[in-house]
Amino acid sequence: MMRSTARRGALISALWLFAGTAQAAIVNAQAHRGSDGAVVLSWTETNGAAVDVYMGQDPTAPLDQMTLISPADQNGRHSVAPASPEARHYFLLQSTDGTRYRLAERLVPLAGAMNFRDVGGYETEDGRFVRWGKIYRSAALSGLTPDDLAKIQALGIDYVYDLRSVGERKDEPTRWPQTGATLVSHDYELDISAFMAAFADGPSADKVRAAMTAFYPAVVDSHKTQFRAIFAELLEGDDGAILYHCSAGKDRTGVQTALILSALGVPRETVIEDFLLSNQHHRMSGDSGPMAGMPAEVLEVLGGVERPYLEAFFAEIDRRYGGVEGYLAAELEVDAADIQRLRALYTE
Repeated sequence: MMRSTARRGALISALWLFAGTAQAAIVNAQAHRGSDGAVVLSWTETNGAAVDVYMGQDPTAPLDQMTLISPADQNGRHSVAPASPEARHYFLLQSTDGTRYRLAERLVPLAGAMNFRDVGGYETEDGRFVRWGKIYRSAALSGLTPDDLAKIQALGIDYVYDLRSVGERKDEPTRWPQTGATLVSHDYELDISAFMAAFADGPSADKVRAAMTAFYPAVVDSHKTQFRAIFAELLEGDDGAILYHCSAGKDRTGVQTALILSALGVPRETVIEDFLLSNQHHRMSGDSGPMAGMPAEVLEVLGGVERPYLEAFFAEIDRRYGGVEGYLAAELEVDAADIQRLRALYTE
């Protein structure tokens, strides 16, 4: 049924997939959506060489199956309009010295869902790159529009895991296109006692921040059933893609992503940088509902993520299991051989 770092820069909304030489000539490669809807590519060729820019809609397409859209480009920048509203494009930059990088938008732009991101493109400690188009993460999917559904259908997602509690799923049921994908969830009730205590005598940013920091280490135990199921599906290694999500796509989803990237060999600092991208792609409104009238500084904390949150999660794992691989083996049934399989399947 299923599936077969970014080098740091001002924007890590899109990253490289693989290098053709040991010392890359192409650096600071990025792709993002411009205000006019076009996909804007930018890069630096450190040797001043020209770069051929190719485009395709298959994240694994060989060069001869991609379209040359900008030959011998020396500007370090190219803009291309999507072929259709639902199309997702992948790009390959090839320098005259043979260096190659795959590139894509990290954010999948949707009108009815926030923080829908491709986990691909990050460089691992051994110089490989996480594959694009295989692992996606998102916030809740209850507000998807017809155009969103068409975009999602084109992604080839075969497996969707909902990390939300029973109550969250009931309040905001998932809307999903008829793609034949398997939708999976685990019944549990979310413990929000720490957050209720933070609001008891009036909310403050500091109290909410403390509650968030305490929540992350608790996830080590409270969500291991869900994490185990997602890793089991990843290990199936079928041809399609996988998506997992929670309500905001930043906390539980952020931890799941941190575990996957760590298992694939992505350095911890890069994992944290990816985690912090939710601050760019998640928004919380205080206009209505339970957030109505909340002070702006409280909404800012509730709607974002901070480095100490994920560091608290990692510290708990390091203390109890000696690191991520220890946790994977002891609690998620992912041993050393499984980690090697994951890296074979999802990096290149």
